[in-house]
Amino acid sequence: MSVEALIQRFRNNECTPEEIELLQHWVAQLDMSDGSTELSPGQLHAVKDRMYHQVTSIQTVPNRHGLNYRRLLVAASWLVLAVSVIILGYINRPSAVNVPASKPLLTVIENNHPGIRRISLPDGSQVCLNTHSRLEFDPQQFNTKERLVKLSGEGFFEVVPYTSPETSQKIPFIVETGSLRTRVLGTAFNIEAYALASEVRVSLVHGKIALDDTATDQTTLLSPNQAVRYSKQTQSWQVMPVMAENVALWTKGYLVFNEVPLQEAIERISQRYQVPIEYDAALVQNKRITASFHNTSWPNVLGNILFVHDLQYRRSGEKIIIGKARH
Repeated sequence: MSVEALIQRFRNNECTPEEIELLQHWVAQLDMSDGSTELSPGQLHAVKDRMYHQVTSIQTVPNRHGLNYRRLLVAASWLVLAVSVIILGYINRPSAVNVPASKPLLTVIENNHPGIRRISLPDGSQVCLNTHSRLEFDPQQFNTKERLVKLSGEGFFEVVPYTSPETSQKIPFIVETGSLRTRVLGTAFNIEAYALASEVRVSLVHGKIALDDTATDQTTLLSPNQAVRYSKQTQSWQVMPVMAENVALWTKGYLVFNEVPLQEAIERISQRYQVPIEYDAALVQNKRITASFHNTSWPNVLGNILFVHDLQYRRSGEKIIIGKARH
């Protein structure tokens, strides 16, 4: 007779007194005194071995202990529950319970060098990545229900319309930058979403795009010659006019600032020209700059953007220090 057969006999109220006494003995063998709710594989194996050995060698054993049948019934019932749950739980436990789910293999494209990197996406859309920028997407999911890419840094997108060959449905193109999602079907637009910047800026050249803020469930639509300035801190945005012909100038080698906070513009100059620049944050607070430069030196760029705000720079050894202009 097997352990399982004996448990089934008990469920059917067919056990002999000797078999019930054996069940009571097994209850005592299940050491759950440490408060655990399951046996280790080693403990389980040992208990089952003892059970099988005792079941197969069962003899007519007198009930010397005068056990109360009701108490035995309760104990044996607990045994059926404990043994069944432990055995079935252990057998049916998923083999990979502690193995983390596999993550999708992403295609990651980075531009960590001076200059512009041009990319062709699987749908035929074109992207220009500015220096210190990163784009990633899941090649297995791209072109299915949506064309989703994630951007850190700055990218100019020329998106082509794409229709699913299976469903004949138009597949939207989505650029995710933090909580801000830019949705399009076919258009050209620019996104500035540098990790350390305080804002995300989206500028539209042609077509239409929708901007969704997943943090606030707000949506706004952009038309050509419009831009959105989105504050990461306040999760608010402002729609403003922009000159479409200037939006993509940086893809031709220009250094472009479109209503950029002065502090961020200074950091970009420092990064682009590899010059250390120091300044008092209070001096540049709440100041913005709109300008573009092409094939010019950093002293010319820095001098021009500071002049607008009555500031100037001076050299101190290898450092560049910004201060108020002297009149």
